[in-house]
Amino acid sequence: MGNTMLAVTETSNLQAVERPRPTPGPGEVLIRVDFAGMNPVDLGQLDGKYPAPEGASDILGVEVSGRRVDNGDRVMALVTSGAYGQYVAVPENMVMLVPDGLSQEQAAAVPESLATAWSNLVDALRVQPGETVLIQGGSGSLGSFAIQLARELGATVLATAGGSERCARVEELGAFAVDHRGDDIVARVKERAENGVDAVMNIMGSDVGEMLKVLNRRGRMCVISLQGGTRSDVPVGLLMVKHLSLIGTTLRSRSDEEKSAIVRAAAEFALPRLNDGSIVPIVARVFPLSRVAEAVEYLKGGSPFGKVILDMREQA
Repeated sequence: MGNTMLAVTETSNLQAVERPRPTPGPGEVLIRVDFAGMNPVDLGQLDGKYPAPEGASDILGVEVSGRRVDNGDRVMALVTSGAYGQYVAVPENMVMLVPDGLSQEQAAAVPESLATAWSNLVDALRVQPGETVLIQGGSGSLGSFAIQLARELGATVLATAGGSERCARVEELGAFAVDHRGDDIVARVKERAENGVDAVMNIMGSDVGEMLKVLNRRGRMCVISLQGGTRSDVPVGLLMVKHLSLIGTTLRSRSDEEKSAIVRAAAEFALPRLNDGSIVPIVARVFPLSRVAEAVEYLKGGSPFGKVILDMREQA
């Protein structure tokens, strides 16, 4: 086994370059990467708006599927950075066996979406069976997974999407679709949930003040992304009168211990459902490593339904 690999870094101009192969430290395992999931966080890192945590590798990417070098097991893992490399060293507690019912391509679409959806729907929003949840961006890589997880948690799910075709696909996943195009999204949500919703998973940021209006009494909103901007006018009086909770979270900046706890709890619930097809990770498109620049442009376009996947199996 050689001591170099191909990888895509923050500064490699979206081209694969040779980098040293990582050496696993105490408590880590080495994974030979087959596929890497591509996420908006990668775009934020490239743009300098969401840098990797201090001490992390400059190799892009936060989730992989592949094989453990030590025993050959098919695995998938959440990583702090390094997914766009042909090998990655990962804390063992963030590694999951790939269920027999999943391909390696599908497995690469799981770790980040599963951990993010679980940490928000379960840990932050405390979604209970019988509650109603609104998920923004239901046709995206995270939203398409979160819809299915919320459904399996026993919630009634509403999800936003743009246009009739994407709304139809969202409904196939088990949600009531709300077309976010046009005016008065609050009225359209309330057409589906007359009394409001119990919880909102918000990815826009800029519309927080407006979307608080769709919450019922003691409703909760979790802001997990800032795709619409960093500023919003929040009606504090409404927060007080309706006893609302507004929560902000991120996943990447958490400690390995926190992320490991999330992964373990989420895996216990979700892996059997991934195996039997109750939850199906949606793969929008797979690009070879040699076309990583094209893959990034496709991801930037905002049109993928589900996860964009990078095939890392090319040889140096």
